[in-house]
Amino acid sequence: MASRFVVDLSGLKLAKGMDEKLAKTIQRAVLASIAETHTQPELVLHFPREWLGLVAHIDQLKLPALDKEINGMLR
Repeated sequence: MASRFVVDLSGLKLAKGMDEKLAKTIQRAVLASIAETHTQPELVLHFPREWLGLVAHIDQLKLPALDKEINGMLR
């Protein structure tokens, strides 16, 4: 079973730079929670350039396909 969490703040008018600040805060919270779980096997993390977010997966070879799939859903 896969978990996907989406936070869509597109309806909010944010001050300049707040979207990146929120993204970093969310990324930090997710990474801290993952670290507390002591997940096995080791995770591969990817911070996409096209959208603010984080992809965590156990198979590095699947990251490009996941990134593309998620990016397509955001349009």
